[in-house]
Amino acid sequence: MTERPGGYRQIEHTADLGMEIEAADLPGLFASGAEALYSLIADRSGIEEREEISVVATGDDWEELFHAWLRELLAQFNLKGFVGGRCEITSVAPGRAEGRINGESLDLKRHRFYTEIKGVTYHGFRVWQENGRWKARVIFDV
Repeated sequence: MTERPGGYRQIEHTADLGMEIEAADLPGLFASGAEALYSLIADRSGIEEREEISVVATGDDWEELFHAWLRELLAQFNLKGFVGGRCEITSVAPGRAEGRINGESLDLKRHRFYTEIKGVTYHGFRVWQENGRWKARVIFDV
């Protein structure tokens, strides 16, 4: 798994939830993006690695690919209640990202639920490289 110093942090936004994500490389950015999304949904410290899912996303450029990746993760939560505890990116290349997410279905008796994410918006959405590091800015619709 790629080291992710810096990781992610929540940012202020009027009606929705925003995150800024940073990593040394693209696999780290995608893994930190998954962790950021799941951290908004539930307390990840209580998530056990009971199940592993494979996630694949496609997109024409880095922004579209990262957006598709986050949408796919959110779809897994909306369809199965799946919340990830650990993310391993197996491949990131132009047009395609693949990873394995270890976690479990949300159990309101055992997990602390934070918020329901309705979608990954395009408002202010950005992926860029700065000073040799990859960064992203994401606003989630709640």
